[in-house]
Amino acid sequence: MASFAVRLERLVLSLLVFIFVSLAVLVTALRVTLPRLDHYQDDIQTWFNQVSGLNFTIGEVHGYWKNTHPSLSLSGLEADIPQGVKAFSVGEVRAEFDLIDSLLSLQPKVSELTVDGLHIDISDIDLFKTNPQSSDSSEKGEQQLLTSLENLLLRQLSEFSLTNSSVIFTDISGDVREIDIEKLAWLNNDNRHRADGVVSVKDVQLNSISVTADFYDHNGLSDISGDFYLQGNNFDITPWVSPYLADGVIIDKGRVSLNTWISLQHNQPVDAYLDISPSKLEWRDKDDISNAISIKGGVAKLDPTENGWQLNAQDLAFSSNGTSWPDLNVAFEWSPETWRLNANQIKLESITPILDLLPDMEKSEEWVDTVRLGGTIQDIRVSMGKGIETLRYSAKVKAGRMNYWELIPGFHTLEARIFGRSDLAKATVTMLDDTLPYGEVFQAPLKIRQAEVDIVWQSDDNGWSLWSDKVTAATPDLQVLGAFKLDFPKDAPAFLSFYAEADLLNAGQTWRYLPTLALGRGLTDYLSAGIQGGRVKTAKLLWYGELSSFPYNDNSGIFQAWVPLRKTKFSFSTEWPPLTDMQLDLLFQNETMFLDSKDAKLLNIQADRISGQIPRMYGNGHIEIFAAAKAEGKDVRDYMSASPLVGSVGAVLTTVDIKGKVESQFQLKIPFNEEQEPRAWGYADLSENDINITAPPMLLKKASGRIEFDNDVVRSSGISANLLEQPITFDFVGQNAESSYDTRMDLIGDWRAEPLIPYLGKTWLEPISGHAPWNMGIDLQINDVGFTYQIDAKANLTSLASTYPAPMNKKVGDNWQARMQASGNQESISARLQFPTAKFQTEIDITQGRPVLEATNTVIGSGSFRVSPIVGHHASLRLPEFNLDEWMDALERPSVGPKPILSELNAPEFPVPQRIQVQSNSIKVGGLDWNEVDFIARKRAEKWLFNVDSSQIKGKAEYDGSNLGVNLSLLQLYLSEPKSLIEESVAKGEVKDKNGDIKPLITDFDRQFFEKMPNLDFKVDDFWMQGYKVGKVDVVMNHQGQRIVWDKANFTSGTSSVLASGWWELSDDDSTTHLDLNMKGEDNSEIMARFGIDSGIQKASFDLNSSLEWQGSPWNMHVDTINGTLKAELGRGVISDVGGAAKLLGMFSLDSIIRRMQLDFSDVFDDGLAFDSIKGTGKVEEGIFVTNDLKMDSISGDMTIRGLANLNTQTVDAEVTFKPDVTSGIPMLTAFAVAPQTALYVLAISTVVAPVVEIITQVTYEVKGPMNAPKVKEKSRRKADYEVPKQLRSESQGK
Repeated sequence: MASFAVRLERLVLSLLVFIFVSLAVLVTALRVTLPRLDHYQDDIQTWFNQVSGLNFTIGEVHGYWKNTHPSLSLSGLEADIPQGVKAFSVGEVRAEFDLIDSLLSLQPKVSELTVDGLHIDISDIDLFKTNPQSSDSSEKGEQQLLTSLENLLLRQLSEFSLTNSSVIFTDISGDVREIDIEKLAWLNNDNRHRADGVVSVKDVQLNSISVTADFYDHNGLSDISGDFYLQGNNFDITPWVSPYLADGVIIDKGRVSLNTWISLQHNQPVDAYLDISPSKLEWRDKDDISNAISIKGGVAKLDPTENGWQLNAQDLAFSSNGTSWPDLNVAFEWSPETWRLNANQIKLESITPILDLLPDMEKSEEWVDTVRLGGTIQDIRVSMGKGIETLRYSAKVKAGRMNYWELIPGFHTLEARIFGRSDLAKATVTMLDDTLPYGEVFQAPLKIRQAEVDIVWQSDDNGWSLWSDKVTAATPDLQVLGAFKLDFPKDAPAFLSFYAEADLLNAGQTWRYLPTLALGRGLTDYLSAGIQGGRVKTAKLLWYGELSSFPYNDNSGIFQAWVPLRKTKFSFSTEWPPLTDMQLDLLFQNETMFLDSKDAKLLNIQADRISGQIPRMYGNGHIEIFAAAKAEGKDVRDYMSASPLVGSVGAVLTTVDIKGKVESQFQLKIPFNEEQEPRAWGYADLSENDINITAPPMLLKKASGRIEFDNDVVRSSGISANLLEQPITFDFVGQNAESSYDTRMDLIGDWRAEPLIPYLGKTWLEPISGHAPWNMGIDLQINDVGFTYQIDAKANLTSLASTYPAPMNKKVGDNWQARMQASGNQESISARLQFPTAKFQTEIDITQGRPVLEATNTVIGSGSFRVSPIVGHHASLRLPEFNLDEWMDALERPSVGPKPILSELNAPEFPVPQRIQVQSNSIKVGGLDWNEVDFIARKRAEKWLFNVDSSQIKGKAEYDGSNLGVNLSLLQLYLSEPKSLIEESVAKGEVKDKNGDIKPLITDFDRQFFEKMPNLDFKVDDFWMQGYKVGKVDVVMNHQGQRIVWDKANFTSGTSSVLASGWWELSDDDSTTHLDLNMKGEDNSEIMARFGIDSGIQKASFDLNSSLEWQGSPWNMHVDTINGTLKAELGRGVISDVGGAAKLLGMFSLDSIIRRMQLDFSDVFDDGLAFDSIKGTGKVEEGIFVTNDLKMDSISGDMTIRGLANLNTQTVDAEVTFKPDVTSGIPMLTAFAVAPQTALYVLAISTVVAPVVEIITQVTYEVKGPMNAPKVKEKSRRKADYEVPKQLRSESQGK
């Protein structure tokens, strides 16, 4: 057994060695012989032709060893082919043999066959039998060629590869196509064939298509069954789509990737799948705007049906310009007799960019760009057979939107259900909370809260129609319910049947719903501005007729709209105030609109009736308005002032302000064309109304008459009224001028003076009586910035009488004419007033509320007006005689009667003239006559300058508001009764007035004098009084705080002088005066005579001093407050008149004392009383003067007065002692004689009887009682014996 195994092993090894050696010898032989196969090229060519069944010519044969296999290379093959094949060549055929398999099968076995550079051009062969005119012979040849090729590919070659090859053929459409085969592996297994490779289609940029096939042939390629798979990535489709795109479109990128599966059964498709991978197309349109459409993925399946095929596509994920589409599912069924299409949804705005690519879409593209369609179309269903009449369709629209286009409004929330056929379409359209732009059809977008329309479109041989049995819409302001039908016949105009009812919640929004194209721009604008408020309940609208025949003047149709506006606000013109609170019925009938209202307000006017019409509601139409109302005058004025008549009627009613109720009617014609002028005319009736004329100011009462107006022309004639409670007649007319509104007013009256008393006051009119006819013309110009006016008034004063002082006094019948002229504006007035003996002119500023007389000129007597405008304040008086005192009395007379109305008005203050000139032969001032007076007062800067020249006074003065300086070279005064002045000054010192009331300490005059009295420096060089020369006067008085201090008040004439100083202090509740006085001179009688006083003391020197102080002003002393001292000293003189002496020393009623002494000592006082001196002092305390040393030393004796004088009670209580001087002569001896004659007799008898007589040595009197009439009685007397001197005795005896 072991040896057999060994022998068997050795046998096997020997066999293997043999085989390996044989193989080595064979391989070596092949390696040696293969490179020399070119010597057998012909044999190889014959063999190759026999195998392929084709006649080839081989250019070159090459053998070589590759890896472990022998290989054969045939290059440069050219086929000799029949007619129909344009080219058939092979670049190289490489065959690699399987040596082992070949040895085993004893025939060559190719392990790998590669055909490189195959090129076949069979474009002339009709592969798809599309050419019916081809000949049988050509078809037979072509069929043989195709059969040979099929045998080669499907039978003879079991497995091979094609590289870098191409096939050119004619496709089913007749176009020549070239397929480039980059690599293709083919495997045949009997009738099963499999292929796998990469091919591309030249000129259509189908690059890198991966092809996989697994199919069976039943009798060649004309009958196959199996599956085919194609995969393409980034196909460049630009060349495919470019020829079909619109001009100007540039493809920047077009790449498609997809996978396709196709199943065939005997060349009939069983099904097909298309799996689309991400693909994209980018382009620029003609405006160089970039667009893109892409698909992320999707699956489509194509299935055959009984009569056609059906395509189902699902989950197609498109996007355009970065916006994703909703997933698209499409089902399309086709058969030769009919087709149907279903799609789930399409987003309209997503497909809009694709329209740029389509040719002949420029107009459509513009339309699409305009309307900007949007929204989603859902449940799309379309079907159609062979004829258009078989078309059926339905769809739903969600969130549909588009921009306004022509007569179709824009919308954004449209929901619709649409279905129909070719001649009929029905749709139910709804809309919620949307805003519909409508271009020029409406003036503003329509705001829709809710809308629903069931609309039907139908077409037939006679035309087409559009109708709806139900149209409902609701906006924030409007609710509409209606129905319509619009017919468009082929050979006739469009015909509209329409009826609707509407409720309008806010008529102020009517402008939103007015169809501009139907009404025209003019009427639309008018109604838009006109209807401004209110509401409407059940407005009714009807239209029936051909649209082209509107406005149906031939009665072939009708358009009506009845709109009952309630509580509306209607503006019939933007320039006129609107009508408010109006119950307005509007009726639109064809081309006419009527309006009627019985209740409306025009601003504050309650109208009785408003009516009107628009005759033609299109083109250059107009509106006519009639209004009647009864209202307050101010309301009529306000209304007209707010209208275009503000410059005419409004201006007049502003100037002529009417109070009370006014009945008015007016009509308006307002064109819609702004180039045409509107017209307004009417009237206003006055019935006892008050009229306040503002320029110039005057108030007319109880005016009656009619005011008419026609646009700018306003007139009245014969208006009767009362002015200042007296009748007048009032006319006026106003009209536009070039740059203003001009009004002329004329007033006529005949007035009596008495009815004017309540206005001007009885105080001023009491001296005037009678009546005066007058007339006044007023020209008023009103412009944009104000007004101007001119007044000319004339009065005949012949029938008036005046008792005013001259020169304003007159009698009835004296022919006097008065004239007043004025011109002014809203800022100033220039006026003139002229009487026969006086003139006055002024410039008045009225901008400050209260009028201010800026300039005045007063002329009394001769003189003329100054040229206007005047400057400053002037006054002149030029009369032969003028009594200023009478005028002062007339002007200062106490008020009589009730307070005049004028005093309550805002009347101006009359300023003090800045220049005053007086020229007169005689002027009476202060009770004094001044002759040949030439007086000038003028104000320069802040100083007054006075200059006077007359027979009585000459000099100058200056006054700066605080200081008054007077320098007179001459002053002559003549007082008619100087004694009365002294008495009056004494009376003013009474504590009580005439009524017994205590005088106030401080009077209003005191305060005014203290406040207004300036510092005074008064000097007179030559002062005359009562025709006597007084001398020089020097007075200096100044304010010092609460005091007026007179440093000096000096009068000097020769050796006589009066020197005074003092002060007056005035506070809130106190008034005190202090006076220091010194009077001295050599001859008192001279001084007294210069003042016109006949003094009883003659030729005595005097030196009087006093220092007094009292409560009250210097002229209003309270006697009970006088305190001070008095000292008097008179030198040698004579008391020549008892009365005069009594007056001088009347404080102790010296006249009563001397009268008594005349009885006792008649011989002493009969011829006067000579004295050597009079001296005394005294004190005044609280109005009581007390003295103990008043003594008179006379030749006849000495008199002593002791006691007091109470100035408060005007009483005296004093004791007077008289001591006769017995040594002074005989007269004292006859003291007890009653008369001088008796005294002589007594003296004679006494001398005879005895040389010694009894005499009185002292008499004491008591003086008590009122100062003006005290009782004087003898209190005591002393006697003594006196021896008569011898001389006297002798004289007595001699007699």
